[in-house]
Amino acid sequence: MGDLIDPHQELAPSRRVDLDVWIRPLCALVVAGVAAYASYVHQRKFALQGGADEVSASLWPLSVDGLLLLATVGLLKPSGPCTRRARGAVWSAFLLGIGVSLAANIAAAPALEWKPVLVAGWPPVALLLSVELLVHRPVDQVDDEVGQAREEGGDPNGDDPLLARARMIDARHRRLHQRPVSAETLRQQLHVGAGRSRRLAALVTGSQSQGNDADELRDPVDG
Repeated sequence: MGDLIDPHQELAPSRRVDLDVWIRPLCALVVAGVAAYASYVHQRKFALQGGADEVSASLWPLSVDGLLLLATVGLLKPSGPCTRRARGAVWSAFLLGIGVSLAANIAAAPALEWKPVLVAGWPPVALLLSVELLVHRPVDQVDDEVGQAREEGGDPNGDDPLLARARMIDARHRRLHQRPVSAETLRQQLHVGAGRSRRLAALVTGSQSQGNDADELRDPVDG
């Protein structure tokens, strides 16, 4: 009788993960949509004040926020830009985009007081934060991918040559970029399919996290 497990306890984590997978992106999309609309209206007004015609004023905000969103996604991706020139280009685009977007939104405020400036300047900030929330995955989802990868790929400490190469690539990537390697980078360097690269990335990330936890537990004992 002591070995019986309440089925509700088994279903609770999966339901929580499923709700998070759906609700978090949905809320982020709503916030991003509202912020993008408000930013578009302010920048279109600014472009009209700057002498642009109706068509140019309608397209101008897309070039500003579009560049900003592209740079933001490039910075938030785990793989990220690899070369110094690529990183410089992405950071330049990000800083230029956020500067122009904030300036255009604030310039469209009816008065240079803190309330109108806050209302006009908030949309581009909210848009950036919502994009970041959309890009990052919840921890539980990553843990589920690790568990699935272990079930399908076997023992993560086994003799899988692809897994060994993936760990080497991950170690080099962490040294260069201070972050774990992405599934897309593993797919390109190992020449494997998308599903296999995701499982390898989950295994590498999971084993690295377990190693860090073990080191943290071992340090007080050694001291």
